[in-house]
Amino acid sequence: MSVESKPAPRRARRGTAADAPAPRLEALTFLGERHALALISDPPPGGSPRAWLVGDGRRRRLPVAPLAGDAHGAVLLLGDGRAPLTAPVTEQVALDVAGAGAEPVALAQVNVPPERFGQRLRAAIGAPERAAALEAAIAQIAAADGALGDTAAALAAVHEASRERLPGPTGGAAAACSAHVEGLWRVDASSYYVEGWAFDRDARLCSLRLLTPEGRRVELLPGAFRYRRPDVNEFFGVTASERLGFIAFVELPETSASAGGWVLQGEHGDGEGFEVAAPPVTDTPLTLRTTILNDVELDTGDGRLLSAHVAPALTRLQQRLAASVEIEAVDQHGTPPEAPEVSIVVPLYRRTEFLEHQLAQFVHDPELRRADLVYVLDSPDDAARLRRLASHLHDLYGVPFRLAVLSANGGYSTANNLGASLARGRKLLLLNSDVLPAEPGWLSRMVAFHDAHPEAGALAPKLLYEDGSIQHAGLRFERDAGDGGGWSNEHFYKGLHRRFEPAGASRPVPAVTGACLLIDAELYRSLGGLRGIYVRGDYEDSDLCLRLREQGRESWYLADVELYHLEGQSYPTPERAAASRYNRWLHSDLWAATLSELEDAA
Repeated sequence: MSVESKPAPRRARRGTAADAPAPRLEALTFLGERHALALISDPPPGGSPRAWLVGDGRRRRLPVAPLAGDAHGAVLLLGDGRAPLTAPVTEQVALDVAGAGAEPVALAQVNVPPERFGQRLRAAIGAPERAAALEAAIAQIAAADGALGDTAAALAAVHEASRERLPGPTGGAAAACSAHVEGLWRVDASSYYVEGWAFDRDARLCSLRLLTPEGRRVELLPGAFRYRRPDVNEFFGVTASERLGFIAFVELPETSASAGGWVLQGEHGDGEGFEVAAPPVTDTPLTLRTTILNDVELDTGDGRLLSAHVAPALTRLQQRLAASVEIEAVDQHGTPPEAPEVSIVVPLYRRTEFLEHQLAQFVHDPELRRADLVYVLDSPDDAARLRRLASHLHDLYGVPFRLAVLSANGGYSTANNLGASLARGRKLLLLNSDVLPAEPGWLSRMVAFHDAHPEAGALAPKLLYEDGSIQHAGLRFERDAGDGGGWSNEHFYKGLHRRFEPAGASRPVPAVTGACLLIDAELYRSLGGLRGIYVRGDYEDSDLCLRLREQGRESWYLADVELYHLEGQSYPTPERAAASRYNRWLHSDLWAATLSELEDAA
């Protein structure tokens, strides 16, 4: 049976604290299982609110956090996230705020749906206080739970019913102000990438903020990257020099799963504002990566777009992609070698015909039958066909190998690192699928040279183009006077004859290519393998070599071993071209001091 509560008597005189009416619980709504919002009227100034659940002769203390309010009403957050906040409707809630106690109120009397609570909240306190209360609730819940979790939907309903709406832009091409969100993408659980445009004819726009469904406000100005949008300029009839487009990487303090209900609000210096609805959040990581890479060309050369928006977004996106990829299956073809000295990891991405090309060459070298050969399929759409083909290829060529199939496309570094996790040899050779040996015996000569030079961290051989000219004889770093002034990875003696005399000397070099790179397997693992911050197989190798340099290990070029490299064919050129500029900028930004030192030494 529910216990009816009597309203607290109100006094006519309010001149002193003693004359003030006691606070009253007007409404309560549950946010999931561990939190609730409470609205009280006539809150006394100061003091720490306390609350209890009362029923069946029991009093259970409720954690309370004041959020925001004014003289007419205040919002409290009940529950601390550590214990379920559930109660039978027969129970009552008792409040004590600054000693001004209130009679218990039956839950059945005050418990309302989130939408209704939002309406009550809107009627009770002003717009700034409502917005502050919801943001404080979000912060408190996120601090307790690490995410909004099951509270997100209820918070969004409260916010939608209680928020202050601004007028939308009017006037079409003659409008004084307008804005549009063209894309809102989820980068990971708590960060987003936003593109759009914002126009203010009188250049009075002082705020452009993104409003989350739950009520978090994120200011985009002045940090957003602004760029020219000739189409928008032409529509509104403004000069082409005005930068109306914007790009922003947005990071929230908490995780939110809400996709719809986002709003973009603009505000002028006079306090007037407008709002437009944002599209639902798009959660397609690979499409987003392409979108971000296409934005790289908008950078004006100062690196602001790259450092403030592109790099944070791509770094978080790459981490998300890598974390989502796992080895789904490993097929063993042939009898594996008992105690392999070397593990060879070969990523396969789309151009799966290279598997047969390599096996057709490896069959002529007995050493490859004693190696731990691991192919890693990084394009799982090809899995069914390739797994059938792999069995036939082993029957044809007789070279034992494993085929590891990834659950999703993880990229060059992820494919190599997951392949390395399967390695059984003491040495690890990273090998591109478009690298083919010029003659047998190359692997043992690389291992012998690496063992004879303990100072060597990474070792790579001479790589040749199909016509016999040099593709790789070690890497050097060359500063580009234009296009941001970064450093590019350049190959020594590229395009010269394979017998060019300086290319005939084995020597330490600043870095070596990852197309055919030998390293101690344990050393590779201790460094965490290739870093996944680069996109589509560029600069991971030189980054590894520079990290080895920090450990006191050199990178060596081995002139006496030659292989052919069909450069870039294992990863199609159009897909790599968009990433090249970004990777070069990132590599230069991370290693600027070291690259300057190497440049001075040269």
